[in-house]
Amino acid sequence: MDYITSILSKEREEERNLFLEKESETQSIKSAELVDLRFVVGNTWRAEFVANVSLKSKRWLKKGVPVLLQNQNESIYGNIFQWNEPKLVIQVRGDYEWDAETYSISKWFPESTYDLYNEIIGKVRAEKETDSYKKLKWALGYGLGDKPSPPKKTMELTALERIFSISDFGMVFGPPGTGKTTLLMQAVSQITQQKESVLTLCPTNFACDYIVELAIQKGIRVIRLGNSTKIKEEVLPYHLDHLIQTHPDQKQIQNWQTELKVIQKKINSWKRNFGKEEREERNNLRKEAKFLVHTIREQESTIRTKLLDTSELIVSTFAGFGNEFKKGRKFDYTFVDEATQSVDPGCYMAMFSGKKTFFFGDPKQLGVNYSHPDHKTVASFLEKVIDLDSGERTIFLEKQFRMKPEILGFPNLTYYENKVFTHPNLTFLTSPPFSEIFGSDTPILWVDTAGSDTSEETEGEEMSFFNETEIGLIETFFERGLPKETTAVVSPYRGQVDKLNLRADGRWIGQTIDSFQGRESEIVILSLVRSNPDGEIGFLMNPKRLNVALTRAKSHLILIGDSSTLCRHKEFQDLYNYIESNGEIRSIYEFLD
Repeated sequence: MDYITSILSKEREEERNLFLEKESETQSIKSAELVDLRFVVGNTWRAEFVANVSLKSKRWLKKGVPVLLQNQNESIYGNIFQWNEPKLVIQVRGDYEWDAETYSISKWFPESTYDLYNEIIGKVRAEKETDSYKKLKWALGYGLGDKPSPPKKTMELTALERIFSISDFGMVFGPPGTGKTTLLMQAVSQITQQKESVLTLCPTNFACDYIVELAIQKGIRVIRLGNSTKIKEEVLPYHLDHLIQTHPDQKQIQNWQTELKVIQKKINSWKRNFGKEEREERNNLRKEAKFLVHTIREQESTIRTKLLDTSELIVSTFAGFGNEFKKGRKFDYTFVDEATQSVDPGCYMAMFSGKKTFFFGDPKQLGVNYSHPDHKTVASFLEKVIDLDSGERTIFLEKQFRMKPEILGFPNLTYYENKVFTHPNLTFLTSPPFSEIFGSDTPILWVDTAGSDTSEETEGEEMSFFNETEIGLIETFFERGLPKETTAVVSPYRGQVDKLNLRADGRWIGQTIDSFQGRESEIVILSLVRSNPDGEIGFLMNPKRLNVALTRAKSHLILIGDSSTLCRHKEFQDLYNYIESNGEIRSIYEFLD
C-alpha cells in the first residue's frame, strides 16, 4: 500500500506541474465577474460569471472540464456546467465565502480525487480486523494460509453460476467481445430478483452511463451517482440529485429554496465597498442563508437515504461514491466494470463496500493512464490479483460475440494463447460501399504507406505526432462513401486525432486508442502515424495498446501504416505476416488519384 501511496503522490505532483506548465491565456480566463450564486442540491452550488474575454476563443471550455477559481483569499475547485457568451456557469461542491467580485478561472485537474484516494487508503489501514481487509489481503497474495477455497470449478457451471458459487471475491477475465458487461447485467438481474443490494463502480463516466442504460432497458430501478456535469443527458433523470429534486416530499424544500434565492440575490447584489451597517446586514443575511441551507440539507438527506435504500442498483464512478463510502454504506454485491482501468484505491473501495466483490476486465488491455513517465508499466489491480490467483476465483470468458474470426486471429494467438473462439451464430453487417471502395470484402486490410512521401510530424507544446498523408487517405475513404455512422477512426496519438477532427469538420470523429477502449464499431480505421528512417515507434511498442486497437472492429479493420518503420519491430512484423496470410496488404498508391 505504501507503493500505491507513493505512485499517487507522484501522479498528483506530475499532473499539477503539467497544468502549471501549460497555463497560458488559452487555458485560463484572467478575470471574470461573479454575477449570481445559486444553491442546487446537497452541497452543490452553481456560480455564474461574466467573462471579460470572448469565450469562443477558449477551446477548452467544455461541459464537465475541471476548473480552479481563484482570488486573493480563496481557491475553489469546480466543473464547467454550461457556457453561453459571455456567461459561464461553474458547478461547485462545498460551501465557500465567495467574498470577491472577480475571479480567475483556469482549466485544472481533478485534485479532490487524490484526496479521496488517500482517504480510502487511510480507511483500509484503520480496519485491519475486518472481513473486507482479509479479502483484500488474500487478493493481493498475503495471508494465503487462512484463505478459504471456493467450490471447485466444473464444466457444468456457467460463468453466471460461478459468480454465485463464490462467497467472497472473484475476477471475470473477459477478452474483447466476450460479453463482460452482459454477464455483469445478468448477475445484477438475478441479484435484484433475490431482493439483495448491488453496487456497480466504473472508472469512467462513459462506462457508468452504459450500465445505467442497460439497467433501464431491463426495468431495474437504478440510481446514478457522480458529477452531473459529466453525465449523458439521457441518464440525468436517473441521477440522485435529479431524483431528490423531483421527489414527492420536495414541496416544502421548494418553498425554502425560493426563500433562499431571495436572500442570495440580496447578498449577491451588494458591492464590497460599503459601510459598517451594510456589512452587518449582509452578515445577518448570510447567517439566515446558512440556516436555510442546513434545513434544506437535512430534509434532502432523509429523501436521499430513502431513495438509495429502495433502489435496486446503484451505479457510480469511484469519486462519485466517495461520500457514501465514508458513511460506511454496504452492499450484498459490489461489481467493478472496466476493472483494468481502475486505480488500486478504487478497487479497495469496492472490496470494502460489498460482502461479495467481483472485478470485470481484461488484464491484457490498457490499465490506468498514468501521467508520470515512471508509471507507464505499473500493473493494474486486476492484473495483479489474477496473476496471484490459483485460478479458483478467476472466471475466463472464452466465447466472443464481436468480431469476425480473421480480426480475432492475431490478438487471440498473440495475447490469449488461442483460448478464445467465435460464437458460431455470429452475424455481421453487410456494407456494400466497403467492397466498392477497397475492391474486396476482406475483414482485415493493411494499407501500406511505405515508399510514398509520408512522414510523421510534431508541432505545438505537447509535441504529439501526426501524419498528413494518412489523414488525407482517410479523407479519401469517406469521400468515396465509407459510412461515417458505422466507422470509427482511431489513432494512438492525440496530435493525429486533433488534426483528423479538424479536417473532418463533423464528417467523422477521431478518437485515441486509449479513449476507445471498451467500445466497438462495425468498421475501424487505425491510423498508426509513425514513419521515420530510424524505426522509432515510441509507445506503440506497448502490446496492450496494440491489442486494444486491433479488437475494436466487428466487420472490417483497416490499418494504415508505414511497414518500413513499423516492421522493424517483431510484433508488427508478425502482424504484417498474419494480415498477408489472412487478409490483404495493399499499397497506398492503389488509393491515390
